[in-house]
Amino acid sequence: MEISINENNSGANSIISKGADCKSEKIAITTLDKFVKENNIEKVDFIKADIEGAERDMLRGATNVLKTFAPKLAICTYHLLDDPEVLEKIILEANPDYKVVHLRHKLFAAVVKQ
Repeated sequence: MEISINENNSGANSIISKGADCKSEKIAITTLDKFVKENNIEKVDFIKADIEGAERDMLRGATNVLKTFAPKLAICTYHLLDDPEVLEKIILEANPDYKVVHLRHKLFAAVVKQ
């Protein structure tokens, strides 16, 4: 995978888009599901993501984490126009017990236990 690196604004680094004044580097990535399994992580209770448009890829790579641990989520939804709908769909497909709220370009989700 390649990451676009903006040397003037590290907050704009992205694997999704490449800016004109950016250089790129090859990087190794993994999924949350694989990372949790390989590192024998026994509990995941919160995921916060503002990852410059890669939020949907992150969620797709965390379906087992969402099913098994049902962590609370705080995910930015302003990078791609259809992020609010697409991200909510990915979450609910992984675990339909989530309750999702959209607020100011962010998505918050949790499984509410009765």
